[in-house]
Order: sequence, then C-alpha cells, then structure tokens
Amino acid sequence: MKGHPRHFSGKIWSESPREFALEELARMAETTAEAVRMYFELGLLGEEGKSGRFGEGTLFLVRRIEQLRVEYGVPAKGAGLVLDLAARIEELEEEIRSLREAMGR
Repeated sequence: MKGHPRHFSGKIWSESPREFALEELARMAETTAEAVRMYFELGLLGEEGKSGRFGEGTLFLVRRIEQLRVEYGVPAKGAGLVLDLAARIEELEEEIRSLREAMGR
C-alpha cells in the first residue's frame, strides 16, 4: 500500500481550493497530527501535504480512516484497502447504471 495513490471516485470526494495546516486538519478530523503523519507514511493519503497544506479531500480521507479505525476496529493499514474497495464498488455500480440506461432499463 505504501506509496500507492488512492483510487477514490470523484463522487466520494473532490479537492477544493480550501487548505488546512496539519494541526488544523487533525483537529477538524478529530484526531492527532501524529495519526495524520502515520497515515501519510502508510501511503493512505497520497502525495498531498508535502507543502504542509492539505485540502478538503485529505480531510475527508482522514475522517473516513478514523471512522473505520474507531467505529469498526479496522487497523490503519487496512483502511486503505477498505476505502479502495468502496471506491471500486462505487465505480462498478456506476458502470452497471450506465449499461442499464444504454439497454433502456
């Protein structure tokens, strides 16, 4: 997983011009700066943040990772796999919708 970009659908999240510093991002995600750093080290948050500024997409991902970790007991390393699978399911559902529309259903 480390170093692999996240494959999240645009419908799940999208980057916006609003940016946050590390401490602000951690506070808004109700976690610690250390946890956010660990998520970057694990490759869960892609390449964003090298400048020390983070977008709303990263905030969304940190919140989702925290939800998986706290509410469902998913270890941080497993959160990337869960999120990738959720994004893939969304892509497949969209493809099924498109095929059904093309078939007139």
